[in-house]
Amino acid sequence: MTERVKEILIGVTLGDGYLTSFSGKSQKSSLDMKVAEDKYQYLNWLRHELAELGGSGLTKRSDNNQFRLVTQRNLEIGRIRTLFYPNGKKCIPSNIDQLLISPLTLAIWYQDDGTLDYRDKYHYNALFATHRFSHSGCELLTSALQKNFGLDVRVCRCQMRGKVNYRLYVVSKSMDRFLGLIRPYIHPCFQYKIRDLKASQQQR
Repeated sequence: MTERVKEILIGVTLGDGYLTSFSGKSQKSSLDMKVAEDKYQYLNWLRHELAELGGSGLTKRSDNNQFRLVTQRNLEIGRIRTLFYPNGKKCIPSNIDQLLISPLTLAIWYQDDGTLDYRDKYHYNALFATHRFSHSGCELLTSALQKNFGLDVRVCRCQMRGKVNYRLYVVSKSMDRFLGLIRPYIHPCFQYKIRDLKASQQQR
């Protein structure tokens, strides 16, 4: 597996990608990824980037407007699954600071789980929907983002359907650096997630 493919794979695993369970004694896994119809071009880009992993073309699910990408099973994906699914449930590995090291990985993750919270000229921050992860897992992520990218990111609580979840919040002073890191890797269909604040103010 090339380093670029590994960086992308870690990004989608942090986000919406699912690494399939092992079958029997096999330690092989595959990436299973689904996106809405309006993000088809992004999934097609992923398919080309991950071509060395093999797999079929994109398929459209008949029960909804989603497209799906499934790679072939292999041991290298299996090793990544072992890190992220030690007990069968996705979590943040203790060595995430050794995995989340590339701006490409950060950009892939943001495209999957990120939101640009832009409400007025004084509020411009990026959020990561890390609801599936524990507070300790989110703290590991913030430490990795500080260590590897120099970003000030905080864990914030949010309540959904009576349950407390956690999100990551990129503070204002780190936004320029954050966007500068990920902008070269953002697919055109996600440009709305890196909306330029200064340009928006000039249009008012």
